[in-house]
Amino acid sequence: MLSAARGLPRDRFDQAICCLEERGARAAEAEAAGVPVYSVDSFPGLRHPLAFARLVRIVRRFRPTIVHTHLQSANLYGRVAARLAGVPIVIATEHNVYAAKPRRYVLVERVLARKTDAIVAVSVEVQQFLSRQLRIAPSAIRVVHNGVALEPPSEAGASDVRERLAVGTGGVRLATVASLTPKKGLDVLVRALARLTASGVSFAAALAGEGVERRRIEASIARLGLVDRVHLLGAVVNVADVLAAVDLFVLPSRVEGLPLALLEAMAAGKPVIATAVGGVPEAIESNVNGILVPPDDDAALADAIAALARSPEQRARLGAAARRTIERGGFTEGAYLASLSALYLELVNRRAS
Repeated sequence: MLSAARGLPRDRFDQAICCLEERGARAAEAEAAGVPVYSVDSFPGLRHPLAFARLVRIVRRFRPTIVHTHLQSANLYGRVAARLAGVPIVIATEHNVYAAKPRRYVLVERVLARKTDAIVAVSVEVQQFLSRQLRIAPSAIRVVHNGVALEPPSEAGASDVRERLAVGTGGVRLATVASLTPKKGLDVLVRALARLTASGVSFAAALAGEGVERRRIEASIARLGLVDRVHLLGAVVNVADVLAAVDLFVLPSRVEGLPLALLEAMAAGKPVIATAVGGVPEAIESNVNGILVPPDDDAALADAIAALARSPEQRARLGAAARRTIERGGFTEGAYLASLSALYLELVNRRAS
């Protein structure tokens, strides 16, 4: 959404962003780009009808031609609110493979799919999964890959991360950027890092992000004797600062759509190790522009990290190939915005004809 706020042409699109609960850490950036940010201030679920009514009022006040929702809750309540507010065109984007989605949500989404002008998936894998879940043809779901434009790092920010990740001569700094939630597999990463310690690999690791698993992860780090090597950075404003400070990037997720953090690491020219889940293999070809490992396999993850830790040449080769993939493979912010703009204009023109 922030990419759209900053990048869609102003002469064609007048935008606003509506957050279901709170405005979020990057609302100020959208407003600096001239895009107003509204907030319902409380979750508009069935137990909070007044919050849902506020959501409908916000949509009616802005009077949009298009409402484009993202993520599970907004895809549900946002689409219903848009239709009640009389919005002409409704689009929903699915960002992940939600195999554990409650059945009641799936049943409602099957109904909403018939009332949605375009359903978008961020990867082919998400498209195929959603087709099965919603019982609609894959051709009825558009694929618009995520795209990134990495902000430049600040020297002060990168330097601060480097200082926190103290490592001896020949050691490597590695990072992941992810919510601290079970689906991101950070418990697997911590166990893999413990294996590295036992095998004599010199490293320091940064886990950037916040979430419900923070205390559990902290306890695991302490139990495995990794307090001096693994550092929780919390939420970071500029991911580029973290990426500039490290030698490689790891994403141990159990489920994914097409993660922005992975694409940002590739754009920064970092060698990446990721699990072969969701749309990740659409961006990474193992041993060509990164390394893929199975999910929930801390031994395989440790082996992959150790291999890159011991080979600066392989890190350089994979990092350069990763950057080329972003630039030439349609994963840039420009490619994303062009696809999004084309979709919007197509739907508007179709309705006008």
